[in-house]
Amino acid sequence: MWLSRSLLRPAGHYWRRLACLGPVVQKGDGMAITCEKKKCLVVCTFSSSSNASDIFKVSQPAFKRVTEKRTDSAWLSEVFSGSSLIIPLLGSKCLVKSQEPVMLPSKNFPTDHFLNSTCIWKPIFLGVRGETDEPLFAVDVTGVSSEYLNQNFWPEGSEWVDLRKYGSELSSADAGLLAYARGMVEWHTKNKFCSQCGGKMEIKEAGHSLQCISADCGRAIYPRLDPAVIVLVTCGDYLLLGRQSRWEPGRYSLLAGFIEVGETFEMAVAREVHEESGVRVKIEGMRYIASQPWPFPQSLMVGFIAEAEEKQASLPEFVDDVVPVGSYGVHLLAENLSLPAIAVDMKELEDARWVHRSRLKAVLENKQTHGGGPFSVPGRHAIANHLMQEWTKHKNGTESEWAGDTVPYVDIDEGVFKYVLIQVNDDMGNKKLIVRGDKSMAYHSDIFKHTRQVLMTLGLQAEVLGGGRISHDVAERSIHVYGFSQAYGRANHAVTATLLRQWFPFHAVSFSWDGY
Repeated sequence: MWLSRSLLRPAGHYWRRLACLGPVVQKGDGMAITCEKKKCLVVCTFSSSSNASDIFKVSQPAFKRVTEKRTDSAWLSEVFSGSSLIIPLLGSKCLVKSQEPVMLPSKNFPTDHFLNSTCIWKPIFLGVRGETDEPLFAVDVTGVSSEYLNQNFWPEGSEWVDLRKYGSELSSADAGLLAYARGMVEWHTKNKFCSQCGGKMEIKEAGHSLQCISADCGRAIYPRLDPAVIVLVTCGDYLLLGRQSRWEPGRYSLLAGFIEVGETFEMAVAREVHEESGVRVKIEGMRYIASQPWPFPQSLMVGFIAEAEEKQASLPEFVDDVVPVGSYGVHLLAENLSLPAIAVDMKELEDARWVHRSRLKAVLENKQTHGGGPFSVPGRHAIANHLMQEWTKHKNGTESEWAGDTVPYVDIDEGVFKYVLIQVNDDMGNKKLIVRGDKSMAYHSDIFKHTRQVLMTLGLQAEVLGGGRISHDVAERSIHVYGFSQAYGRANHAVTATLLRQWFPFHAVSFSWDGY
């Protein structure tokens, strides 16, 4: 067999990818595989899916909930009037200063005015501060008279912000605390009246319960979460990303959706991915990774990784004079051709794309591609970002690095120019293919010589695998590959187009064997 994928096993186990693409054989009881190439000698074993604590690094919360204090009325009254800290909220907005939450000592807070004004809800007890054990309360000041909101009562330099947009500016612990406060305030705001009889709801358990005041009803409710799945769908070295029309231009993320009645998490993953993108995922090997509260307004994001069902496709026919690219180049082409077709549900998404691991890694590292257009992903506190970071870091199960990792797969110009396809190697047998094109260089040999000199400084060798021409229209987001090189022969334009699609996922990339 050939190891062309990370082969997922039942119960969440997976094979680690070998260093080369040589033939492999199973050893012993099938719990290990080894490469038959003498120069490789890599032995791989499978391991259990990584622990969520290893995958999703989350800071310890900035507070302790101390739930037993929620019913201690005497203690709550005492600390609120003395040694507690108040986190003010203006509806869904939080008060911050210098990228930190504003917490006001309760003794300096005009509680009498706030609690006797048009504010409906009393302070909500959140817990105690992790380091100092100071009690923390959330107070919604939306109903406070404008004189208090407009005067210089709030700390100088502070500002009301939308946590959903500003959260990445805060530490993970602070963002989690404000998200908790915001979620509780939101729950109170939406549950002023009983859904059963319409009576007013009265605060209980320091804000963590509401009870209908009607003697005939008395229904009690508690904060609830809406579970939703968010899934990292892979196909080899490609990841499925989608975008909603209301997002800023170029913003893409993982596919997600709410769990329906009677569904398991796994059922929801398969259904949501297929409904939104038309792509089917394999139930076997689907793995839970981590979860994240998402109080916008009251969700719990449950993260999974799943592998897409590949499309069966054959390689295109090559012309006789194409320079061979070897098994590695053919593998790149075959992997791209096996990507499932995407059929976007326009009610859910505006667009969905297969994005290559290398391109996503560049985005996560804030390396923008010339002529690639806007492309961004959720910020560092979002679970989608954490799942993407982990996936790009582990390169299909191996963390081995080599100098070629720093070399971009594609570096091309705009307009019409000559290009060369180059294989990059090191002494350990690592290799990759790259595309280089520059309209300022008149000959294919100039492009190759310049690239080879750059690679030599990294201790890498270069072998030219033919050339041709590229027409790159940035405005139209289109790339066409054609022609040949008199010095090096005709490059395999199908492989070149595959590398270009990896680096320009939003371009229409085509090729032909014609031209010069």
